[in-house]
Amino acid sequence: MTRNIFQAVGILFLSAAALMAGPPERWIHVRVENARGVSGNVNINVPIEMASAVLPLIPADHQHHGKFSLQASVNGMDLRAMLDAVRKSPDNVFVTLEQHDKEVSVAKSGRNLLIKVAEKSSAGGHLGKTIAIKVPIPVVQALLANNSDEVDIGAGIRALAREGDVDVTVNSEKETVRVWTDTRTTSD
Repeated sequence: MTRNIFQAVGILFLSAAALMAGPPERWIHVRVENARGVSGNVNINVPIEMASAVLPLIPADHQHHGKFSLQASVNGMDLRAMLDAVRKSPDNVFVTLEQHDKEVSVAKSGRNLLIKVAEKSSAGGHLGKTIAIKVPIPVVQALLANNSDEVDIGAGIRALAREGDVDVTVNSEKETVRVWTDTRTTSD
C-alpha cells in the first residue's frame, strides 16, 4: 500500500513538473486609448487559445469559416513567393516608398516582418496617422499557407501561439490602438 502511495505521489509530481515546464500561455491584448483623455478607453486581454476556439463562432459569410479572400498577386507579383524571398534574405529594409503625403517601409529583422506607414502632417497642423506592424514571418506564412486566394485567420492564430510576438500600433490625433501578444495575462 505504501508503495502505491509513493508511486501515485511520484506520478503527480512528474505530471505537475511536466505541466509547469510547458511553454507559457500566450495572450492577445488590445488597447484603445482616447488621445483627448475622455472616457472610452478599452482594454481586452484574451488567451490565444480562446481566440482560436472562438473564431469559428463569429458570424460571417458561412462559406468562409475564418478565411477571407485575398488576391494572391499584386500587380503580377506572387505574395507567397515574395514572402519566401524575404524570409531567406538577410535583415534589411527592402522597400521605402516616399510620397508627398506618406512614407511606407517594409523590412526584415530576425524572424520578423516590419511594416511602417506614416502619414505626414498636413499644412493645417494635423498630425498624420502612423501604423507600425511587427509580425513573425512564420505567422504571415501560416496566414497565406493555402495555395488558394484566402487568408486563413485560424492558421495565423495557431501559428501565433507557437511563434512569438506580434505588435501592431496605430497612432492618430484621436486615439492610439495597439494589438500585441505576449505571455502576460494583463496589458499593464
